Amino acid sequence: MRALLVPIDFSENSQRALEFAQEIAERYDAGISLVHAFHPPVVDPNLPAETLVALAEQTEKLNQETLLKWESDCRADGFACQSKLVYGAAAEVILEEIKTQKPILVVMGRTGKGGWLDKIIGSVAAGVAGKASCPVLVLPPQTETRTIRKIVYATELERPEENALGFAFNLAEHFKAELDLVKVRAPFEVDVFNDEEFMQDIAAVLGTKKYALQVIEADSVVGGLQTYADEQHADLIVMATRKRDWLSGIINPSVSKKMVLATHIPVLVCHLETVETLEV
Repeated sequence: MRALLVPIDFSENSQRALEFAQEIAERYDAGISLVHAFHPPVVDPNLPAETLVALAEQTEKLNQETLLKWESDCRADGFACQSKLVYGAAAEVILEEIKTQKPILVVMGRTGKGGWLDKIIGSVAAGVAGKASCPVLVLPPQTETRTIRKIVYATELERPEENALGFAFNLAEHFKAELDLVKVRAPFEVDVFNDEEFMQDIAAVLGTKKYALQVIEADSVVGGLQTYADEQHADLIVMATRKRDWLSGIINPSVSKKMVLATHIPVLVCHLETVETLEV
């Protein structure tokens, strides 16, 4: 059975991420895989070596017990669940687990620390979403919804997006959610090809599937998407990404990274090179 990978740090937003993942897993009959990146506690290095070792062992034991409790609770909720504690920095641990486990999807909470430093160096969620080989769903700390009724899919109408579109539509169908495809025309953004050609391609690929396609004007792509998503009471924003373009994952601070770090709406980042249909 394939699973959804849920990185947890035992915070309130990790709990929200797990609940959101359970909503998805239930509709796909998928399992849940929990991973916790463990760091020994930062303490006074002048303490005796045996004291430092004892503190690290005590903290590890506590974290392992807490992780097993989360796993047990998830099983009690009716889900196939496994957990794993791994030594290392969070982003590196999660990316390595993605390679090893090959999950359908990663669902994780954003740090929520915010502020100028978070925007400069990014967050663990932003780093993972930018490099992961599978889609990553990032929940901001303000997330209130636990289900998906309305999805806003950001499109450029500038390149083929069949894989990411198929992923988004599959998700919409399983949740019986509405799906809007939105292109934001903003100053200095790429607008080379005729939109109508890509609209026809999308219609040909999606056939009779129900969706709305909107082209809107805004001062910025991020601002336009956020405003539209708020007006439509969207529960999820989907961003199809490819390296070295305007939606190039979370490495582009003017669009995707800013969206992940700033928006109060969950964001699903799909990499066009690697995304596959969300089926198990």
